[in-house]
Amino acid sequence: MTIAKGVGIALKGFGRALAKKGDGKAIKSVPIAKNLTKKRKATDSALKDNQVWKDRAKASGWSQDPYKKITSDSIKRRHARDTKYENIADVREKKRKSHNRKVIGAGAATITGAVGGLEVGKRKSPKFKKFIESDVVIKDGKLGLRPKKKK
Repeated sequence: MTIAKGVGIALKGFGRALAKKGDGKAIKSVPIAKNLTKKRKATDSALKDNQVWKDRAKASGWSQDPYKKITSDSIKRRHARDTKYENIADVREKKRKSHNRKVIGAGAATITGAVGGLEVGKRKSPKFKKFIESDVVIKDGKLGLRPKKKK
């Protein structure tokens, strides 16, 4: 009974810690780690490979203790490497998205500026309006303007 009561108190304390978190905002959820299935398969593969070496060591009379250490160390290194790779991939993806947003925004601003400039030019300068609304033609070796055909 006392163990269950102690666990309940610990969980209450953990809930309060989550609710306070430092900035006063409660944690709504904890994201699930990425690639759990892939990581689990890789870990199982490493353990299976290591089991072969353990069996060989046992058959030849060696101690298995070094192999336990090798297994745990290799799993820790693999986990650290996977986490580092995922963090680098996340940063790269964020930079790519940010760059794409900037490029799209710059393109939209350029188009808006060009269209706005043409409209202002048409209103302020009758010659410019005539030029924009005409086709350029070559007649007798000279450039000329011809009104565009209305569709």
